[in-house]
Amino acid sequence: MRISEKSHGEVIVLTISGKMMIDAKSTDLHKYIKDLIEKNQTNIVLDLGKVTWLASVGLGSILASFTSLRNAGGDLKLARSTRKIRSVLIFTQLIKVLKDYDTVAEAVASF
Repeated sequence: MRISEKSHGEVIVLTISGKMMIDAKSTDLHKYIKDLIEKNQTNIVLDLGKVTWLASVGLGSILASFTSLRNAGGDLKLARSTRKIRSVLIFTQLIKVLKDYDTVAEAVASF
């Protein structure tokens, strides 16, 4: 899993690529977002368009990040989820909690 960062005004877009599965890198997302919170950057969009696999550890890392951001007064939005990822969000009912947008631009504009 790789993370790249772009700033869109007050919103940070993190593009995740590769597999979010059982390894140390999948938990790096939450650490990365906690570092952003320390810098008072609490409006985050996760661009998931390049994620090839999402295991439970990756999903847990997204949820932990969402909770940390909400507790800091911010929010986490998802963008470009693949069909597989969207089906996981629907199956787990997390689609009711995590807002998922078709494009990064829509997610950024939602803030």
